[in-house]
Amino acid sequence: MHTPSINVNVTNTSDSIRRDLQNAGIAAGDALIVHSSMKSLGPVEGGPEAVVSALIDAVSPGGTVLMPVFSQPQQDPIFDPPNTPSHVGLITETFRRRDGVRRSLHPTHSVAAIGQHAEWLDGHESISGLSAGSPLHRAAEAGAKILMLGCPITSCSAVHIAEAILHVPYLGKVWYDGYGQTLHLRRPDGTLQPIPPIDPPTCSDGFAVVERELDRRGQIERVRVAQATCLLFRAADVIDAAVQLLKHDAAALLCDHPRCPVCPRARHLLGVAK
Repeated sequence: MHTPSINVNVTNTSDSIRRDLQNAGIAAGDALIVHSSMKSLGPVEGGPEAVVSALIDAVSPGGTVLMPVFSQPQQDPIFDPPNTPSHVGLITETFRRRDGVRRSLHPTHSVAAIGQHAEWLDGHESISGLSAGSPLHRAAEAGAKILMLGCPITSCSAVHIAEAILHVPYLGKVWYDGYGQTLHLRRPDGTLQPIPPIDPPTCSDGFAVVERELDRRGQIERVRVAQATCLLFRAADVIDAAVQLLKHDAAALLCDHPRCPVCPRARHLLGVAK
């Protein structure tokens, strides 16, 4: 596909980014899950605040914007929702801090949302971070779109939902350091609620196979927002594509890196070699 040339000297604005989003097919009333890279957009007048405003404006009125605002147990063993920062980028941290944005209470895989359906966040602390019934899955079932704003599909957390739906044999048996421990949620009254780990998701470096499947199905678009080339697709489509791949091969989403701390162990559990 031909990608239009861009002028790297142009400074983008909230209005120009909103127009790009709308030209890509994002409209009022949409539920939009956003994974983002601020750097990919080029210069933006107003910085990440302007990007967040553009995203909210593009789905208004009646829409919902959701973003992962994940934390790391090694750095944040006590999860304090108003204060624990997002570790997945500047735009997500700016979004988390914005007036009117709610944050779910999962200690590692919290999601922030604003708009019509922020109730999708409710009860997240009681289940796996990226399971069936989690905020991103509830959004997918309601028809949400996913925008990879200048970042690759390996950042697409919703793919992990497929692993949970099928409960692949390695789920809950391999994890990154720190994700297998009980963490603590700080409640508004200051008390700490222990949250034991439930099937923590693992590596996403192998998710390019899902992009290829979406391409084969004709279910993915590549669009320009500011200076970023972005992926746009339905959340339900990416989950279904991953489910079908896993039904054919339980190791389909695992990466090939020999030094990955989780995928070689997952392959061992599956009884397959790479």
